[in-house]
Amino acid sequence: MVATILTIVVCFLLVGVFHLGDEAAVGVFALAATLVGTIFIPVEIKNSQEVTCCQMLIDQNNYFHDNEHLMKVYRALELPQGTPGIWDDVEDTDIACYCTFFENLYLLYSHKIARIEDLDDLFGYRFFIFTNDCYVQEHHLLPTSSSYNEIFRLYEVWIRYRRKRGSPLPKAENAFTEEYLSGALYMNDASRTLEIEVDRFEEKTAAFAIRTLGFDSMSTILNLQTRACEAIVDKSIFYPLSRAELIESIYMDTVLGVFAPDGSLAGFAVLVSGRVSSRNLASDAGEQYGDVLTFDVVVTDPKWRGFGIQKHLTDCAVSLAKSSGCKVILATVSPKNSFSLNNFLSKGFSVSKEGLRKYDSLERSLLRMDI
Repeated sequence: MVATILTIVVCFLLVGVFHLGDEAAVGVFALAATLVGTIFIPVEIKNSQEVTCCQMLIDQNNYFHDNEHLMKVYRALELPQGTPGIWDDVEDTDIACYCTFFENLYLLYSHKIARIEDLDDLFGYRFFIFTNDCYVQEHHLLPTSSSYNEIFRLYEVWIRYRRKRGSPLPKAENAFTEEYLSGALYMNDASRTLEIEVDRFEEKTAAFAIRTLGFDSMSTILNLQTRACEAIVDKSIFYPLSRAELIESIYMDTVLGVFAPDGSLAGFAVLVSGRVSSRNLASDAGEQYGDVLTFDVVVTDPKWRGFGIQKHLTDCAVSLAKSSGCKVILATVSPKNSFSLNNFLSKGFSVSKEGLRKYDSLERSLLRMDI
């Protein structure tokens, strides 16, 4: 475009020189100079801005490598997951510095100083190995997520850019879902770091405690679920809870854990509150969402079976339903899972429907308890 305009200007000059007088030619040259200046000044400004942005990003990159707080976190992130003591030397202030660094990058993007593709070239890998790290999520980002809203806004822009390009995503199995980001679920983190005891019971001379669970228990919950699944011969009788669903429920529902005498997690239950969600079974029972508490999942450690864990979690569900104004508790059970089915029936549930197809078309019975 610039070359075309320059060619026209040159032709205009030649015409002025050969066909006009000296005074007219001087005027033509003056006009041409003005035109050239008009063309090149914005170009130079744009080039200057690009150079300034480029230099700014280079400076940010150098700052990252020169800052010991940031490098401590980065070195921990680069170690294989499960390495003993991987986070022992990393302090909360180091994590805060890492977050602040990327919050500053978001300001560059939001003020149109830097494009997301510019940020991606230099910082994409370092951003996603941090934000998609299990430990970082569970112990830092999720418990106080509303304090990091710039991180999540940047994440939303960045992940869309990467998916559009088809670029690989580090630790993609832990990526935040589109629903999590678009619904700004990260703004709902009030009191999600506290574990509150809600009940105690004894079975076979063993004392157990039931407590609400927060984000820092996520790995413990999912590890227990994995062990329980491995002990099941017929995998069709249990549909595991996903990590994304667990995150959602810690924010919006109630997650209860049963702790054994040795302090280990012996079982857990996820109770979906009376809210509009595909995980609320209200539509299967013809009920209003707000009237239903859904027993979404219950898991018992194989070594603690026979200690009444599911029955006591059901008692807690009944208490929660009454206190929250729910009129019905619903649950689904595989007809082949006689152990879980009998536990529910013994606590007052009845079979409402049979032959439902749920969770990737697995056969389920719908159980109901009216409060």
